[in-house]
Amino acid sequence: MSDRDRVLESTDLVALVGEHVALKPKGREHVGLCPFHDDRSPSMAVVTHKGNAFYKCFACGAAGNAIDFVMEFHKMSFPEALRHLATRAGIPLRNVRDEGPKDPATSREALRAAMAAANRFYRKCLVDERLGAMARAHIERRELAAAAVAQFELGASPDGWDHLVKHVDRLVAHAAAGGDALHRESFEALGLIRPGQRGPIDGFRGRLMFPIHDELGNCIAFGARALKDGDEPKYLNSPDSPLFSKGRTLYALHHARRTIIETKHVLIVEGYVDALALHAAGVHNVVATLGTALTKEHARTLQRMAERITLVFDPDAAGERAADRAVETFLAVPIDVRIAKLPDGLDADELLNRQGGRAAFDAAIDAGEDALAWMVRRFRADLRSAESMSGRQQRLQGLLQKLGELGFRSIDALRRRFVLNALSEMVQVPVETLERSMPAARTGAPMTVAEPAVEASAEPEIDTSAPRFRARFAAERNFLAAVLALEERANARVQLPDAESLPLAEAFGESHFVLPEHRSLWTLLSARLESGKPFRLQDVVADASAPTLKRLAGELYETGSRRAESADALQLVQTAAADLDRQIRLTAEPPLPPGKALDATTLQEMVERRRREGHRPGAIARAVRGAARNATAGPGPAYSPRMEHPQ
Repeated sequence: MSDRDRVLESTDLVALVGEHVALKPKGREHVGLCPFHDDRSPSMAVVTHKGNAFYKCFACGAAGNAIDFVMEFHKMSFPEALRHLATRAGIPLRNVRDEGPKDPATSREALRAAMAAANRFYRKCLVDERLGAMARAHIERRELAAAAVAQFELGASPDGWDHLVKHVDRLVAHAAAGGDALHRESFEALGLIRPGQRGPIDGFRGRLMFPIHDELGNCIAFGARALKDGDEPKYLNSPDSPLFSKGRTLYALHHARRTIIETKHVLIVEGYVDALALHAAGVHNVVATLGTALTKEHARTLQRMAERITLVFDPDAAGERAADRAVETFLAVPIDVRIAKLPDGLDADELLNRQGGRAAFDAAIDAGEDALAWMVRRFRADLRSAESMSGRQQRLQGLLQKLGELGFRSIDALRRRFVLNALSEMVQVPVETLERSMPAARTGAPMTVAEPAVEASAEPEIDTSAPRFRARFAAERNFLAAVLALEERANARVQLPDAESLPLAEAFGESHFVLPEHRSLWTLLSARLESGKPFRLQDVVADASAPTLKRLAGELYETGSRRAESADALQLVQTAAADLDRQIRLTAEPPLPPGKALDATTLQEMVERRRREGHRPGAIARAVRGAARNATAGPGPAYSPRMEHPQ
C-alpha cells in the first residue's frame, strides 16, 4: 500500500473537516458551510459510507478526499499535505518527493522552518536574565498568568541591532555542517531580518513578541508590542508573506477553534492581551483582530464555525468606530452579531483582574446589543447632531446608501423590517419610501471554477448534440454509477451479447464513452480494476487530478449507492452494462451493406480499430466472431454494428 493510501486509510474525514467547519449529521452525510466560497447555507457534504470518504460542495464544485481538503484549505502542496496528515495519524512515510519551487529558501516548508526557529529564539530570549528583562517586567505589570504566557508562546526580541542575525548565521553554519537546512533568505523574506545601513539587522527589536499561528498551530507571523516609551508604532506586525495575510488571520484561532465549533459562539476582541487573558480565565471561544479592521475573509472563516458572534471592542471612540466597521462587514452574513460593552470603560484583561471580574464579563456578554439595533442607535445619535433639514436628509441618504451596498436586502425579513420600522419612526418617512430609496448591493465578478483542458483527439468528432445520444449519455452515467457503488467490483464479471462473461475492465474500452469526463473516469476505474486489488472511492478521487472529475466520481457514487440500497448491486451493474452495450449499438456508424464480402484487408482494419480502444482482449475476439457470422449468414438480428464499426 502506498503512503497516500495508508494516510487516507487512517484519516477520519469527518473529524478532519470538522476541525475547521461545524458539521451536522444529515442522513448518511455530514453537512456544513463550504470553506472554499462565500457560502450562506450549508452546501458542503462529507460522505463516509461503507468505507468510502469524500467531500463535495454542490455550489462551487469543490470535491475530493482528505489530502485534497488539506491542500485546498491550507494552501499546501501534495507532499506538505501528505506529511501533515501522516503526522496527524502517527504514520511514518516511506518516500515523499518535494514539488516546491526551485529556490529552496522561499519554499513554504523553508519559510515555516525559519518562522519556527525565530519563535524558539524569541522564547529563549524571554527567559534570559538580561535579554528578556524588559519583556518580563511588562508581563508582570499586565498580570499575565505564567501558564498563559507558555501556552501562547510569548517571547522577547532583544533591544539590539543584530541578535537574531547572529543567531541565524550560527544556525545556517550548523545546517551546512549537516544539520537541518535553514537559509538566511527565508528569514529575510519573512521580515525577520532586513537590510540596514551597515549590514543586515533584526526586524523586531526591544519588543514583546506574540506569535501568530495558523489553524494547524504553525507559527506564521508575529505581533510585537513596543517596550520602550516613544517606540513607534506601539504594535508592529510581520509583513504579509506566503504564510500570512492580516486580512485572513485571527489571533488565537488555533486555540479557540474547537470551543467555537462546540458552542457555536465566538467572541472577538481587539488586542492580543485581551485574548490571552480571557483564555487564561477559562473563556476559550475568543479570537482577536491583528490591529486591522475585520474583513469579509474573517467573516467567512468565523461563519463556517459559529452561529453567533459577539464583538467586544474597547469602550472609546476608536473602539466604537471599529465596532461600526465590524457591523458593516457582518451585515449581510446570515449570522447573529451582537455588540458587548464592558462596564466602567475597562478592557477585558483589566476587568478580569478585578474582584468578580469574570462574572461581570459574562454578564456584559449576555447583555450584548443586536448589531442592527446598534446601527440604528448610532444613527439616531448622528441624526440628532444634524442642525438642519438638509443635514438630516443627507445623513439618511448616506445610511440608506451604505445599507444597500452592504446587502441589506438579503438579510432576514424580520430583522430587515425591524430596522426599517425604527428608521421610519425616527425620520417620519414611510417604510416603502425607504426601501425604494435604497440601492441594490454591489456585486463582484461571479466566481468561476476552472475546467481542465480536454486534449484534442485524433478520432473523428461525434455530434453529441443529436437526440439519439441523450440515452447514450444516461447509459454511461448509470454504468459508471453502478460500478462505483459495487463493493466487490475488483472480481466482478458481466455478460454481454455475443460474448463470454468478461471482467469489468474488459467489458468496455475508453472509446465507448462519448463524454470526455465519462471517458476519463472510466480510464481511472479500469486501471484500478485491472490491478485486481480492492479499492474505494477515495482511491479513485486521489487518482483524479481535475476537480470536475473528483466531483463527478462523488456524485455518481452517491447515485449508485442509493440505487444499491433497494436492489442487488451486481445485478445493477449487469443491467447497466447491457443498456450501455445496447446504446452503443444504436449510436454506432451504419453497418456494412448486406452480403458484402469480408476480405482480409477489411478484417485487419476492424481489428486495428478495436485495438485502439484499449486493453480489451475479449472485445477483439467478439468483433471477429460477429463479423464472420454476418459475412456468412447475411443480414439478420445477430449482426452487431458496435463490434464491426467501433467509434
